[in-house]
Amino acid sequence: MDAEGSYSLVDGAGTEMEKGDARIVLAGDGLELRPRVGKYRLISLRDVASIANANFQIDIVLRDGRRLRLSMLGRRYEDMVRELHRSRNELIMRDLLMNEKLRKPGVKAELRPFRGAEGPCEIRLYGTAMIIMPLRHGLQRVRYSDIEGIESKDYILRIALTSGELMALTMLGREMEPLWRAISDAMSELSRETQEVIKAAYPQADGQTSEAAAALLQEGRAAGRWEIEDISPELWKGLVEELQARGLGSEYAHLTSEGRGDMVRIGMKKPLSGDDVYIWFMVPILGPKGNAVAVEATSSQNEGRATYFFRIAPRTLYPSMDEEGRDAAAETCMDAITAGLREINFRRQPIYLSDEQLRVEPWTRYRFPAMLIPELRDLRARFIGRVSHTSEDNWKAKVGELLSFNAASRNDAARWKDPDDAEPSSEPQESED
Repeated sequence: MDAEGSYSLVDGAGTEMEKGDARIVLAGDGLELRPRVGKYRLISLRDVASIANANFQIDIVLRDGRRLRLSMLGRRYEDMVRELHRSRNELIMRDLLMNEKLRKPGVKAELRPFRGAEGPCEIRLYGTAMIIMPLRHGLQRVRYSDIEGIESKDYILRIALTSGELMALTMLGREMEPLWRAISDAMSELSRETQEVIKAAYPQADGQTSEAAAALLQEGRAAGRWEIEDISPELWKGLVEELQARGLGSEYAHLTSEGRGDMVRIGMKKPLSGDDVYIWFMVPILGPKGNAVAVEATSSQNEGRATYFFRIAPRTLYPSMDEEGRDAAAETCMDAITAGLREINFRRQPIYLSDEQLRVEPWTRYRFPAMLIPELRDLRARFIGRVSHTSEDNWKAKVGELLSFNAASRNDAARWKDPDDAEPSSEPQESED
């Protein structure tokens, strides 16, 4: 859409860079400023940090600190507000969902106050989450695995989250029951998939054991050894045997010998493509040559694998930390790794690609998530490097090299680079993610 109006652009310090009258055009993923006098500008919606609107003015904050104000839009003001949010939300959704399948298309509803958003919205259901797209706010993402309860009553759909938040949707009309059923079905499907893997690892598990374990492991979560053994010691043994059966026995044995076997966490995740649920684990490596968490996962046939390492604490701080402090920092790091991996659906490329690589095609699709998702930013900041799997002896030697590099470095931004690790190809390899 387009509109005639006025604009002003100021830098991060508040100094006015330019202003005037212009034709304002919203097309594709960009906002164009076509001044009557002055420089043409194209602003990518991926560079927009926030949009606010009040008093018939639209204030746009860019990620580099600049601020753009649009005014004097006349009758096109409401249309421009709505379309700016819609276009940006669609772009965010494409980038953040990373190819999740659509389960149920848009359902119109009215959102009661929730995370700062309210009013008319559209609900879409995807593979692992529901998306709320308000007309005048940024989108909200709610994972099915974070839903504690759902109730359809008195023309209101109420969704209680494990965080304690409550989301309420009204004005659903005939879509009330179909939406309730679709969300419930998605939740049931995720739980069933997790319980099937638990049953495979420990066939003797009864219904109560499977349900309790599924609550800990559902949709990418990783649980610690003591959490699983509290439900069933035999279940933990079964999960370890499942790792070994899937070809991770030597990696598990080596990494737990290098690190804290008593702090291992095991999780499971169904990939976006394919039916097989894969299992993953992480091990904190402490001591003088530690300050790292190793992450390993099963993979599909003919798919390359690598072990990923993440920094536990700032490198200048770690040597002075006592054992209790290191243990606590390792637990926090593993929480951060789990949260980050779940946010990006366990894709690896958004983690290891450099800032420079994210600026060029085809990797620009990960640039927005890297800026927008706090959990991914933390994951990228903690990333030390990855060791690809070749021969067992070569892998072990390079794991040692990476840990020595990490222990010697005092720069948190320094990454270990395997000279034999090829650069990512020019086209995205979905199976690798």
